[in-house]
Amino acid sequence: MPTLGRSLIAKIFLVSFLSVHVPLIALIIHLLSGFDTGPVPVFTLILVATLVGTAICLFAIWRFIRPLHHLAEALMKYPQDKSVLKLQSEGADEIAIVTDVTKSMLWQVEELTKKLKHQATTDFLTGLGNRRWLTEQLPAAQSQAERSNEPLSVILFDLDKFKHINDEHGHEVGDNVLMIVGEIVKDSLRPYDLAARIGGEEFCIILPRTSGEAALSIAERLRAAFEASYLDPLPIGRVTCSFGVVQAGPDERLQQLLRRADTALYKAKAAGRNTVIGVFADKNI
Repeated sequence: MPTLGRSLIAKIFLVSFLSVHVPLIALIIHLLSGFDTGPVPVFTLILVATLVGTAICLFAIWRFIRPLHHLAEALMKYPQDKSVLKLQSEGADEIAIVTDVTKSMLWQVEELTKKLKHQATTDFLTGLGNRRWLTEQLPAAQSQAERSNEPLSVILFDLDKFKHINDEHGHEVGDNVLMIVGEIVKDSLRPYDLAARIGGEEFCIILPRTSGEAALSIAERLRAAFEASYLDPLPIGRVTCSFGVVQAGPDERLQQLLRRADTALYKAKAAGRNTVIGVFADKNI
């Protein structure tokens, strides 16, 4: 059987039992002490003892179930308020067990939610974000750029003749190429830059605090890094990309940015691939 400290039922039963018998215990003590046994003193004693016993019982039960009340309040505020995860279990009874188990389950839910969110917003091959993630992140980046009166630029690029790599060497080699591209991008960008794979072999990079001219330099460095990469059985220089670079305008949405960047990318393809083209204020660079 559970000990008294580990059983809420046992504690409530014991308190209730003792509280109910407070009038009887008080009466016995009164009689054994030789006090007045008249009806009025005895009635008054029993009445007061009953009230005292009831108050003790209610107070004790309130103390016992107060942790359950705190748990219920915290759960009602979840998930807006994560305070339930910080609750400290009091004692070792059933309420403490329920509190600990609830916290453990919610921690697992939080971890699973993080993993699912990461999987839903991350490209599994490259480790970069995906199109959905980029769509969610861009408004905040644009708002920050507007508040700070700083430029924001976009690089759109894709792998040249990627289908030929898959057709000639198989999809495993193609996947390895995508992973190398992802690693080069991650190693080349700043912590606050945003990079995502938005299509099969198409990538997009959002560059806060970066003018169009500076974005051109970044794209050129990436172009050279891709060209210099090596992946067996492909020769050095086989992995190349074409780049379109634009600087974002005020309140320009992602689709508008991508459309302009795609125009620049198309010109880079038409210029012979493995090329960087920027389109700024109706000028090609």
